Amino acid sequence: MPSAITWLDVSSDEQRRMRELAAMFTQRNSRDELGIGQIRDGISDALFPGTSTLHTRARYLLFVPWSFQHAAQTRSRVKGGKRQPDATELELIDPLRRSRDSAGLLGERAGIDLQNLPSSVYWTMLQRYGVLTRPASRTDAFAASTPQLRTDDDGTTTASSIWSAPPAPAGFPQEIPEGFALTSEEAGWLRDRVLEHAPGSLLAHLVQHRPQPDSRSAWTDAACTTAPSRAAGALQHAHLFATIMHGAQLLYNMLLSEESERPELHESYRADLDRWSRDLAPGYATWKLDDLMHTLRAERGSQLPVAPAAQYFVRQWTTLVQQQDPNAIAELKEAQALIRQREKIKGAKARLGNPRRLEAWGGQSGAGLLTFRWATARQFATDIHEGLNRA
Repeated sequence: MPSAITWLDVSSDEQRRMRELAAMFTQRNSRDELGIGQIRDGISDALFPGTSTLHTRARYLLFVPWSFQHAAQTRSRVKGGKRQPDATELELIDPLRRSRDSAGLLGERAGIDLQNLPSSVYWTMLQRYGVLTRPASRTDAFAASTPQLRTDDDGTTTASSIWSAPPAPAGFPQEIPEGFALTSEEAGWLRDRVLEHAPGSLLAHLVQHRPQPDSRSAWTDAACTTAPSRAAGALQHAHLFATIMHGAQLLYNMLLSEESERPELHESYRADLDRWSRDLAPGYATWKLDDLMHTLRAERGSQLPVAPAAQYFVRQWTTLVQQQDPNAIAELKEAQALIRQREKIKGAKARLGNPRRLEAWGGQSGAGLLTFRWATARQFATDIHEGLNRA
């Protein structure tokens, strides 16, 4: 019987994390091989609230409410055997594919067979930024998508909806000639949602200060260097955590290459570790995990759920990096033992010490430097700035 990841009655945030986890299985360089994903996600949420690695373009935050509102007005129709609003979301794929700006289209390959609809992918962000005005399931939101008319005592009639969004453009959803390009009004509206619902975050800073198009991380982007103190503090922790833990990721892959008897890969990872030791973020020698956890608790307003074993591993690795010569850590038996011990959490799926699993290793697993959804946040901010420039 084939295995599958399923969810029944869980929050939209949990669904998002499950989808990201499933996506990571196809991205060898971004897998969480060392079990530090809870901390990684906590940092990502602090920097870029509501985002997901599955997000592509900012205008989806408008396409979803428009789709639900359109579906609510045509709920008697059923297209392709699918109940509204799913049909409306799928109906968007072809006009977006034909549009002038189609990059980032969900369903580019799958077409009407797309399983993860934009509403499912963006639901957490829709709620986080008040586009969906109150917490609701997709079913409940659809039921409340028809505007409700209310007449006051003075005879004034107003319409209210569960959605807060600018009006859909003419021709939607059959025609979307501009594709994902935001109008200046839409861009300004989304910018204001971020400033209102995530003040002080790095994402709020970026919707006001345009990021560079080719920056590989937030800490190398010129716009982020002027972030306010709160966002700058979170970013500094992100940089230190990423660079310190990158050594563990590289050592893990070096050990795999050694056990699989692939000397060319072993030499490559050893060279990567040499570069890592020279590129550690300034301040790494005094950085403390407790300070990071305190920052994340303050951002969340609650305790970050991180397994004690994960915290122990990060503390132990950090201590080794701080107390030993980083340039020699690749050959340090204590460091190698720590990686091997951490690998045991995978049980039968562990690669180290498991020849059968090692045979299927592709040469790289979770070796990439953590960037905390930077590509998603950079594209989101860029979309907004592009729209504002159309004024």
